Amino acid sequence: MPFRPAHRGFALVGAALVTLGLGLSVGAGRAAAQAALDDDDGGPATPAAALYAPPPTKIGVGLRLRNVLIPEGMLEWFVEDAPGGVSNVGFGAELSRRKGDFEVQFGLEYEKLTVTPGIWIEKDKPLPGATADLVRDDSFRWLTAELTFMYHTPIIPQLAVRYGGGAGIGILMGSVRRTDQICTTSSTDSCMDDPAGENDDTPYDLPPVMLVVNAIIGVQIKPTEEIFINVEGGLRTVPFFGITGGYYF
Repeated sequence: MPFRPAHRGFALVGAALVTLGLGLSVGAGRAAAQAALDDDDGGPATPAAALYAPPPTKIGVGLRLRNVLIPEGMLEWFVEDAPGGVSNVGFGAELSRRKGDFEVQFGLEYEKLTVTPGIWIEKDKPLPGATADLVRDDSFRWLTAELTFMYHTPIIPQLAVRYGGGAGIGILMGSVRRTDQICTTSSTDSCMDDPAGENDDTPYDLPPVMLVVNAIIGVQIKPTEEIFINVEGGLRTVPFFGITGGYYF
């Protein structure tokens, strides 16, 4: 039997290789298990995980100051003539949730809507042939609640363009009153109370609640990661311009 030693040597070598392979497999398994345990223990994230981590969610609170402005020319889109426009300062508060460059904002706001008193003439009914109204407001104001969706386009880390829109409701309070006038010439100076008129300091029939539609554009200034200042304008059913200061948590 001249080949037995060779067969025995091959068998020993094979057994050694199998033993080495099992040892490496067990060692690799233990290393993988230890790595998994390290991850579960809250160890530091790998660079790749940190690179693709989602942006944190921030909650913001702010106080706003806004000027509601309706120029006389804009009012005359709807009436033939008005004695002046509307300009009032309002204030409010907002609560927002921001993730990355997208923000959902809920706001409450209060404004007086002072109507310029004087003679108002209906559209396409010039004097002296038409009846005019002597109009005054009686503590006319509104309280609004709105949900707005805003996007941010950063220019530098401290400055971003801010734009978006939304909708809500406005609760009207107070009233706007009118007294029928009769005018003898095309000048409003010739107008006087109409004794036969149906309206004598009568409130206009306005709905108690109305839709508020937002379209907003502006900039956001961030002196720090937490503090923000929004300078913006646009439409809240009526035109506005304002500023908001707040803090992200």
